[in-house]
Amino acid sequence: MLIKEVAVQIKTHLSETLEQLQVRFFKSPSSNKQDWQECLPEKPAIPSSQGMPIHAGPQEHLNWLVGTIETNIIPRLIASQPNSESQQQAKNALSQSIENPEKVQELVDLILQDASQAEQRITDYCAAGIPLEEIYLRLISPSARRLGEMWDEDMCSFVDVTIGLWRMKQIMHDLSPVFQEYSRTSQYSPKAMLIPMKGSQHTLGLFMVSEFFRKAGWKVWGELSAQQSEIVTKASNEWFDLIGISVSIQEQFTELNNFIQTLKNASKNPAVGIMVGGPLFIAHPELISQVQADIIGLNAQEAIEAAELLIIKVQEKNPISTNPSN
Repeated sequence: MLIKEVAVQIKTHLSETLEQLQVRFFKSPSSNKQDWQECLPEKPAIPSSQGMPIHAGPQEHLNWLVGTIETNIIPRLIASQPNSESQQQAKNALSQSIENPEKVQELVDLILQDASQAEQRITDYCAAGIPLEEIYLRLISPSARRLGEMWDEDMCSFVDVTIGLWRMKQIMHDLSPVFQEYSRTSQYSPKAMLIPMKGSQHTLGLFMVSEFFRKAGWKVWGELSAQQSEIVTKASNEWFDLIGISVSIQEQFTELNNFIQTLKNASKNPAVGIMVGGPLFIAHPELISQVQADIIGLNAQEAIEAAELLIIKVQEKNPISTNPSN
């Protein structure tokens, strides 16, 4: 069992235990707070090292225990796990084992035949110790590209591609609670607008990128059906550190640079970063040099790293240009 799963179980068990105590002593008709006090040592209330009075009620103890687990126990449990070079190599080899044409074709076939079997296969990979991030990048992304190749080769219909991509997206949606389990945002989190160009029919890649950004602690806005005028209005009314645009087909490329300039002119953030990606730049990498954007054609993980580096550079250059709502 993974160490984080053990820690979550400990936290859940303690929460349930204290909730049972609270019901017994504070909510039972035959009990009152005096019953709770009698269970505590007969000593004056003394603040603990964290400022928690010993005679505090169950909710205070619950909050204190949860905080202790999150800030002390879990980090120590994780830090105590060996992370030798050989173990890291084994982990990398395990992740790389799914990145081969046979595994990709196998998932594509399962997706087209039975989505539940495809999701079970991905769950099995997770149980074997392969992180979801690796499964998304090394298996699902290549599988989506393989579907497109099969259509080009007349091995499947456009309907098959549409259904297959929809099923992949649904699997990722079902796995989102697990993928986002430890993601956190705050009022200081960077904010991204992630949108497709008008006329996009397949948005699996954009959904994957948004999942990675949320996992990394970003706040993400994206409305797949929004008109360009609505998107421009959104950019002018709300602060975004980054605007990401997905381009699927070559017909969209002719409008791309004009749309980028329109967004930059309207943006509430005068130093907003522009990121562009999508299937078009995988099929036609020669178009990358023609795009007026800060980040172009990266996978989901690389896009996050580039976006965070871009924000640092912008803040160093324009320290006053920060989100006024923070």
